[in-house]
Amino acid sequence: MCGFFQVIQKNRPIHKERFLKSLESMKHRGPDAKGYNFIETKNGKDSIHMGFGHQRLSILDLDKRSNQPFFDNDNILVFNGEIYNFDELKSKYKREGIEFQTSSDTEVVAKTFSLKKFDKISRFNGMWALSFYDKKDKKLFLSRDRYGKKPLFYYLDKDILCISSTIKAIKEYLNINLVFREKYLLNYLIYGDMFPTDEELTHFENIKQILPAHNGVFDIKKWKIEQNRYFISPKSDLDKDFSENNLIKKLKNSVELRLNSDRPIALLLSGGIDSSLILSILHHYGYDKRVHVFMGDTGRSDDYKYAKACVKQLNIKADTITSDYDTDAFDRFLRICKHHEKAFPFNGNAIAMSEMYEKVSDFGIPVVLDGSGGDELFGGYWERYIHFAIKEVISNGDVEWLETIRKSNPNKKEILNHQTYPHKEFVLKKALNPFLKLSIKQLANIKTLDPLRNKILGFDEALYLDTAPGGRLGEWIWHNDRNSMASSVESRSPFLDFELHSFIYSGYKNKFSKNWNKYELRKIFDKFSPIPTQWRAEKQGFRWDGKHFFYNNKEQIIEVIRKSEVLKEYMNRDLFCNFADYFPKLFKSSFAKRALGIAGIEHMMEMKTK
Repeated sequence: MCGFFQVIQKNRPIHKERFLKSLESMKHRGPDAKGYNFIETKNGKDSIHMGFGHQRLSILDLDKRSNQPFFDNDNILVFNGEIYNFDELKSKYKREGIEFQTSSDTEVVAKTFSLKKFDKISRFNGMWALSFYDKKDKKLFLSRDRYGKKPLFYYLDKDILCISSTIKAIKEYLNINLVFREKYLLNYLIYGDMFPTDEELTHFENIKQILPAHNGVFDIKKWKIEQNRYFISPKSDLDKDFSENNLIKKLKNSVELRLNSDRPIALLLSGGIDSSLILSILHHYGYDKRVHVFMGDTGRSDDYKYAKACVKQLNIKADTITSDYDTDAFDRFLRICKHHEKAFPFNGNAIAMSEMYEKVSDFGIPVVLDGSGGDELFGGYWERYIHFAIKEVISNGDVEWLETIRKSNPNKKEILNHQTYPHKEFVLKKALNPFLKLSIKQLANIKTLDPLRNKILGFDEALYLDTAPGGRLGEWIWHNDRNSMASSVESRSPFLDFELHSFIYSGYKNKFSKNWNKYELRKIFDKFSPIPTQWRAEKQGFRWDGKHFFYNNKEQIIEVIRKSEVLKEYMNRDLFCNFADYFPKLFKSSFAKRALGIAGIEHMMEMKTK
């Protein structure tokens, strides 16, 4: 797990001081080794100058021979991520007479592309963002993993291409000002969402991305990037075996692959279904001896109680990380803004988890297993998915299933209201907010970017869209990557194994039964090690104490918002700050949190007005 920075420019040498400064800005993504190379080539009359930089977090083959940039037949690879099944690919290449000098996945990736086997990326099982320079063809091959776990940004104009794991590094090298794209800024202020986009453009103007599940090719001769999607997963092409045995086999294999490491591994046990099932698998096969278990005590839910009950029943040693909501809270918030580089919802996944990874890192553990993806692939959100299931049920006339669901969940409003997934708040209601100053034209153009809102979708389609580019899974794993890498920790998510993707289509009856969500996951605990969380009906998610944060840091929050030039254009900034100073309860509002979210990003990304 690493970070890399790359520059290609015409007729002008790389500014090495700025290049190394940009590379240093992502040292947190790879503190174990720094490598860089500068080369020059010709393209007709143009001289082409290139810089390749890499910050390494050493997980596999700790020897310096696997440091990057990695050279293979004069081709150059910079790579961020892990290919979990690299041993399988390596064995096949060895049978073809190909020799290897390292025991890393990096060399396997480099060999694959040096052999022009770019199509083999469809067999990569892992998470990655990479850039491979083919010296002979004078092309860059760029790629990003199926779900977008690893970031890959770029800036391109007629003279320069910058490719980076972070937006900040591009800003540093080019000395440019970052400007929010208005569509994404206003969507966040109104709806609270700034999902990673489903287009090449990002939430910042002029900053683009290689999309999840896409490859890109930059042809130096043509000076442009062309992207193509390599993983679409149409329902007709996927494994249709949704049996318990197949699910058990694939989950076991997924967990085993993610235990391949030359450094210590931890498990974050939340007290919910997903991380508990991983623990159940680890224990059943005796792998728990290789994994250090951590529990989080937020003091605000039953999660910790369930996590403790699990480790007690299995007689597993576990350490507790207690959340500290007071010490250094505002500085921590600003650090999160710095690493996220994007406005985020004020919840535990985005904010509280940063402290968990930091404490795990203090134990000297750089690899963590987590349950990311379980909710999206296996139907974990009643309020988000049940509407689509019920509409499909009504269409199919499955009265018996619907009656059972209703009788088992008499207090769930989302089951009584089975319309299409609704707005949380209406635009008109938000337009009446006394602190907003938006024109009629601006209000008319504010469209929700959530792919599930106001849509008539089938149940399978809703799950698929949430895992595709632009869906909510991209938001959660953005938090996951940025929070973990801020503390130089690699997060591995067994549920995001591409072999499990087909279970999106197992149907609503396998996802919801009586008062259980993720039903097919719950049932298979019995095949591993049954533990108390198996039939836990409600899960609150990792909690964060926003109330104390806003009240205890009122002055600093008001100061950051008052200085925001971005917010000045869209809200009565000073009026809001004056009211908040006298009426701190204003901070309970969702609008106050969103204003702070924008102001925090602006402050830490050193943004300026146009």
